[in-house]
Amino acid sequence: MTATGQSMRGDYTRPSTSREAFPVLASKGAAGQQRIEAVPDQYWEWKHPGPPPILKKAGHLLVTMGQDTATARLTAVASDERYVGQGWMPVTGLGGPAPAKAAAVFLNSTPGRLLVMRSPGKKLSFPFYNPATWRALPIPDLTDPLIVSPLTTCWEATRRETVPQFRDGYTDIRRRWDIAVCETLGWDIDQVAALGELLAREPTVRGVAYGQWKP
Repeated sequence: MTATGQSMRGDYTRPSTSREAFPVLASKGAAGQQRIEAVPDQYWEWKHPGPPPILKKAGHLLVTMGQDTATARLTAVASDERYVGQGWMPVTGLGGPAPAKAAAVFLNSTPGRLLVMRSPGKKLSFPFYNPATWRALPIPDLTDPLIVSPLTTCWEATRRETVPQFRDGYTDIRRRWDIAVCETLGWDIDQVAALGELLAREPTVRGVAYGQWKP
């Protein structure tokens, strides 16, 4: 799994409605990506002749470069289409949409989120993740059909659902991702769900200190 950093400054422009414009994932946080299926929300244009070089780095899976640990919703999104992003890094080398969808479910599960949170940059409440962080991340074998198939099925079942913010707690969709991961990898769902509940109560996730009331 190789997260591909990129820059669209200087040689690209937006917004654009020309026929040469290409879709980009750009928004994050509460108003950003709201479903596990990637939804582009900007269109950019290459300022020079020929195809935009950045599209060579597009991926079916995109992972966050950094986000508010309370108001964001997802660490990764996937799609049948290949996209580039601003604030979202495309991941290349996965072999197609199915492994990307499986990876998105794992990365949004409690184990996936905890693994991502091991190496934050900048501040704890708004960590930054560079490509090296994602390259070093341990993930399941995405060449194994016995792993990819059930996780992809879970992605398909949840792709149209709006995902609550992290601060909204250990919600049903997060438990469904955990169940899929645990059943696929032979892990104990009770233990993972307990970790999910603890993660949801973390002050940097919930948005208030331990013991402080929140409506």
